[in-house]
Amino acid sequence: MTTPMQSPPGPMQQPETWTATAAGYAEIVGHFGPYSEKALSLVGLRSTDHVLDIATGPGTLAFLAAPRVARVKAIDFSPGMIEELARRAAREGVTNIDGLVMDAQALEFVGQSFDAVFCMFGFMFFPDRARTFREIRRVLRPGGRALIGTWAPIERRPLMKVAFDAMAEVLPQLPPPVKGDLQSPEDCVREMSEAGFTAVSAHPFTATTRVDSAEQYLDLMARSGAPLVLLKKKLGDAWAATEQRLLAAISRQIPDGGIDLAAEAILTVGSA
Repeated sequence: MTTPMQSPPGPMQQPETWTATAAGYAEIVGHFGPYSEKALSLVGLRSTDHVLDIATGPGTLAFLAAPRVARVKAIDFSPGMIEELARRAAREGVTNIDGLVMDAQALEFVGQSFDAVFCMFGFMFFPDRARTFREIRRVLRPGGRALIGTWAPIERRPLMKVAFDAMAEVLPQLPPPVKGDLQSPEDCVREMSEAGFTAVSAHPFTATTRVDSAEQYLDLMARSGAPLVLLKKKLGDAWAATEQRLLAAISRQIPDGGIDLAAEAILTVGSA
């Protein structure tokens, strides 16, 4: 599906990037579970609710919501992510999740279709966030609630910062990561309020992930972290040597015996 964009999409806004991470992402869904659980608790769901999960990935939030509601529509622009979701639904016998490949900026649903809409860690990648906010409001029933999950600045996300620091050390010629948007509660509240949502509030939330070794961390990021997946693809045969240098850099940050690494998210809620 083609939609107007404010600027040409970068690598993180391409379905192929996320399809390349889909299998690894599906293996680490437990790391994102606490954020989705917190998001669900902030919105509050009823057994009769119909829920939309935007940028669902392999369905982390969708599968947690499914036992609590009537039905979940789980969408992602990456066919690979939706394939992973469908495989898990079949494997676990979950019948009230519909996985669909769809552009969040042009939702293929009639107006006022949903009681709640969630978007966990995808909003900052949409080329036209204002358009996506309008689409969310359009498909929400009056009084329905939306929750947008975004990441705090990298300094408050050691879980990701270890990888970024290692990449900067080993490959200083690479351009530094572009600062993401919606990284402060104030920006989140302002942008959601400007889109016409009411009673908007932002809730910082931090969860930790246990990392047992530098080797485990690098393997995790190389299979599921989009920046390293892109780097691995770009380097091709040169990846093996680079991987060893990255491992050495990561080893200086992760002590023997492992470490708990935190990441702060911002969960912003508003009513239609």
